[in-house]
Amino acid sequence: MRAFLSLFLPLLISSLHAEKIITNPNWVARNTPVVTVDSILLRDTVSRMYITLKQLPHTSLTIHDDWVVQDSIKRFSGKVRDIDGVDFDRIFQFDSDSTIHIEMDFPALPPSLTEVDIIGNQKSNEIRIIGLSLTEKRNKTSIYPQPNPIYISATPAITFDTDTAILQGKFVGYHKRLNLPDGKIILDDLFSGKQTEINIPIAPDGSFSAKIPTRYPIQQKLIFGDRYIPFYIEPTDTLYIETYLDELFAPYRYSGEIEQNCVHSTYRGKNARINYELREIRLKNISETEDWIKSLNTLSTQKYYTSEENKFKAKLEYINSKYNQREISDTSYHLSTLNNYYNFIYHIFVYMNIIDKNIINEYSIKNIDYTSFVDISAMNDPLSTTSEYYLPFLMLLESWRAMTTPPNWEYSDFIKALEKRNIDLSNTEKETLKFVFGELQTPPDNVERTIESFNKKSEKEQISMREEKLRALRKQTYETYFGPSTDFTCQLINARSIIRLIHSLDRKLTETEIKEFTAPITDRRLLKVIDQTNFSYKPQSLQGH
Repeated sequence: MRAFLSLFLPLLISSLHAEKIITNPNWVARNTPVVTVDSILLRDTVSRMYITLKQLPHTSLTIHDDWVVQDSIKRFSGKVRDIDGVDFDRIFQFDSDSTIHIEMDFPALPPSLTEVDIIGNQKSNEIRIIGLSLTEKRNKTSIYPQPNPIYISATPAITFDTDTAILQGKFVGYHKRLNLPDGKIILDDLFSGKQTEINIPIAPDGSFSAKIPTRYPIQQKLIFGDRYIPFYIEPTDTLYIETYLDELFAPYRYSGEIEQNCVHSTYRGKNARINYELREIRLKNISETEDWIKSLNTLSTQKYYTSEENKFKAKLEYINSKYNQREISDTSYHLSTLNNYYNFIYHIFVYMNIIDKNIINEYSIKNIDYTSFVDISAMNDPLSTTSEYYLPFLMLLESWRAMTTPPNWEYSDFIKALEKRNIDLSNTEKETLKFVFGELQTPPDNVERTIESFNKKSEKEQISMREEKLRALRKQTYETYFGPSTDFTCQLINARSIIRLIHSLDRKLTETEIKEFTAPITDRRLLKVIDQTNFSYKPQSLQGH
């Protein structure tokens, strides 16, 4: 009997503490590849997760004590009990092998569950693994679809006609319980400067679709949380992008690595090839932004300019080499060249704005030799509007005092400008204006009333005088630093100024004003945009009626 009990009791004890081990458990979705559950030990007293943490070498992480395991509808939820391998709420660092193995103990799971969610680090960057299987193993070899046939698209014509492009795609590995935000695209209107945010809802299967209003081809970013996906799209075009969340949310050191990590992203559509080619050229310089910021803050003016110019020419040589070997299309060659040029100019203007305003005078952008590499006159090229750096450059250029602050009026010039516009002044008005311009020390009677009356009767004429002076200033500055004022870019700057004027005056311009203000503009496309804007403008006081 004693021998029977000595055999039976261990069997009874083991049955009371039966355990199950799931190795390489499958999962439906996760919002980061930093955390991988390698195996799960299930007992009637505890459920233990064996986890691998993987980050970039010499980076840090903190695991907080707020982790929970729960079913999909939260009928069951259990808080983490213990951790081994690291300590809760203490920063730890990854060594050169980038991996750390830990164990987490949770309460025992109900035997009826077939999958669970584990969620943690809600105090900082929340980590979620959705649909962690308690029955199925994970397939170790992921099967990625091959890109569809890549079409060749001709260099696009720029019309500035109002149109729509359609962006479609899918985030593979998406699940609504990941609690991820919608996607978004931020559009800056080339002509009005108005910024529009396009919200892009993500369907339960990870698919999305958005209409993008655009007058011209654009290089843009689909923003998803703190990550982004660059793309190129044309009016009337439909572009499909497929991206894997595990790759998109992989850790990165340089911002360019976000795109580099998405090795299995695919494009479909007539401009798929251009998107692949632009991506390849971008990935040639994944640390470019961080390197530039470092140079901006550390280099002298001479060293900064030389560094930027050398990088500019090196990229031109690379683009030219790929084009000569027929590795990129005409459109990609053209766009990449413009991207490079405006990136260089933008960097010079940023330095001028915040470090040394004289860099633009010491080093001539106008005479920089880049035409030996490419047969493109960037500032006179309407396709410049497609460059991702063109609008930021324009905005800096337009805020430059040399473009916005004409010399103060002299009394005699002011009177001549009024007479040119058939404004007759009374002796009282002349005396008052002399006082305003500092030619008289003693104020005449009723200065404020006279000025108010004068402004009312000459409002449009004074606007005309101011705009004439600004046009002359823009022309002089542009010709000094960039080239002929007949360049497309100079004409566009004038067009943008007219459209801003319509909005600031909050009224339509008269035919006479349109004719006068558009005098330097010969590009019919720009004239058409101005006419359309002026014709359709509705004053703020009338909006909503």
